[in-house]
Amino acid sequence: MSLSLTDSRVLIVDDNDFNRKSLALLIRRHGIAKIEFAVDGIDGLEKVKSFRPDLILLDVAMPNMDGLEMCRQLRRSVGHSELPILFQTAFDSDEEQVSCFEAGGSDFISKPIKPGECMARVRHQLERRKLFSNLNAFRDRVEKELRHAQAMQLSLLPESWRIQTIADRYCLSLDSHFETSSELGGDFWNVFELDDHRVGFLIVDFAGHGITAAINTFRLHTLIERIPADAQDPSAWLSALNLALKEVLPTGQFATAFYAILDIATNRLRYAGAGAPNPVLCVDGEPTLLDSAGFLLGMSRRAVYKNHEVAFPPGAYLFLYSDALVESPGRHSRPLGHDGVISLVRTAANQTPDAPLTSLVEFFFAEVDRPLRDDLTAIWVQRRRTEPLQDR
Repeated sequence: MSLSLTDSRVLIVDDNDFNRKSLALLIRRHGIAKIEFAVDGIDGLEKVKSFRPDLILLDVAMPNMDGLEMCRQLRRSVGHSELPILFQTAFDSDEEQVSCFEAGGSDFISKPIKPGECMARVRHQLERRKLFSNLNAFRDRVEKELRHAQAMQLSLLPESWRIQTIADRYCLSLDSHFETSSELGGDFWNVFELDDHRVGFLIVDFAGHGITAAINTFRLHTLIERIPADAQDPSAWLSALNLALKEVLPTGQFATAFYAILDIATNRLRYAGAGAPNPVLCVDGEPTLLDSAGFLLGMSRRAVYKNHEVAFPPGAYLFLYSDALVESPGRHSRPLGHDGVISLVRTAANQTPDAPLTSLVEFFFAEVDRPLRDDLTAIWVQRRRTEPLQDR
């Protein structure tokens, strides 16, 4: 189906009055009424500014400034680099045609004008112009909506002031890095003030990335508002989230997860996993991997999760991360894998104990190209060796 061209604007640049009128009459017969005229290249450049044409019919041989120079000047302008320009020329030699294209012409029409050929080329260029314009408008709208959606997704994550407040309350050093592989992602994390001496940490990674995965993070955020984090039993809370997600996730969608409760009164960390990458725990200077095995969230209503408990005294640290860290291929080597993560964590903790996560991320991206193929979330939780602030 042909596009309507009634709103298209055509500029005819020709020093011959008869040619201008003849072309205008032909174009008007095909429903295009918005036509403007110029008598040479200088006049044509001014009319382009005021008339903003969708197509220029441009004569080659004109006084003052010929069509080739006018076309060159337009092509040097960013705003007119894609403007369709149809040259009119009485010369049909190969050299003449090459000159038109080298100047930046889109196509050319031979003189004397053949009405059928002329309108076929005019319509082709105007329809192409309209299609690209519609495509660009659609792309701009999608990009704007994606930016808004990205801001909304980031708003689901803990704000920096809240992270610092919680860190001070429970005498922690708490740092995070969140990076999606595209505008939107499927990673999610949060920290929960459970009571005066217990704080919870959750990291979730939905299958895939992009819009579908991001929608699932919104679903999870809504569920957490309805099913508050459990202050004592990580496995029970993962079970509750699993049942709720099973009801709302589309078939084939699921998530890995890890939920831990730190009790600063007993110096213990209780946790349960749902297939998340193995977190790194370091007590007394030696990092080890925790068991985070378990049914993926949203896969089965009969899934059962298991609690684990380890010591987490002052000075100990916990590193949580999504699978982009272990699965992203390096520039000169294979992906890190879990053994590589331990080495990376140990190096960051030893070399920059005041900002280990910042160094860890820098070391990682020194070997891996952006953008990543998957979303990356990394969280560093460390017990300070001083007493926590009193609850306000």
